[in-house]
Amino acid sequence: MSKKKQHEFVSIRFRIDKELLERIDQIAGERGRQKYIHDAILWRLDEELPPIVYDLIKDVDELKNRVKHLESIGSTSFQLGELNDIARNELCNDELDRKLLAYFIRNEGATTPELAKYLLGSADKRRTILDRIDRLNGRAQSLFGTPILDYKKGFVKHKRGAWWITGLEHIII
Repeated sequence: MSKKKQHEFVSIRFRIDKELLERIDQIAGERGRQKYIHDAILWRLDEELPPIVYDLIKDVDELKNRVKHLESIGSTSFQLGELNDIARNELCNDELDRKLLAYFIRNEGATTPELAKYLLGSADKRRTILDRIDRLNGRAQSLFGTPILDYKKGFVKHKRGAWWITGLEHIII
């Protein structure tokens, strides 16, 4: 196989004036319609948005996504730095528990599907998140005498049926 870039073609259908088609056929011939129309579209695109500008736009979008990802990682690590030693070592069993607390510190509240999508990559894993929250609250109850996360069924701050951090004073420095 050659290393040439493989083009993926898509068929489209459009309506065109009969007179316009006759003009195209005069210039390109009946067998050259497709190439002529293809070249005309490319010429117009290059006129409106030159290829170098198009490539720059794609690069900028890619950089935006990378920066957003790095900021989310950085903010999580910053939030993890706010956890006190008891919360970091005794309350949390592993990194997922720490990230869960960091998410609550940053956002105050969240539904289990939101947490599952953010932390585990799939909203279907909400049961795992719910188990983690239950275990965190159990350990917080034994350590601090009160749970640190509270479930509220109604609408609170534009979220319905969400968990909210209530014991913030117990876990941050």
